[in-house]
Amino acid sequence: MPLWLAVVLLLLSLLGIVLSRRYLRKPVQSVCVVLCVLLAAACAAYIGLTILFVDAVQNQPPVS
Repeated sequence: MPLWLAVVLLLLSLLGIVLSRRYLRKPVQSVCVVLCVLLAAACAAYIGLTILFVDAVQNQPPVS
């Protein structure tokens, strides 16, 4: 998955949390919030690991 897509999905899931808290009724709201939180956590982990690995590749010592 491209990094830009993970960022877009993270923003959409955060927007989904806000909108579901505002417009949905209680039982459906809980399910939607849980799913959006799981998606946001997965996207945040993906973004964090991508940044970590790219930084590690850029800062590796030269090969002798």
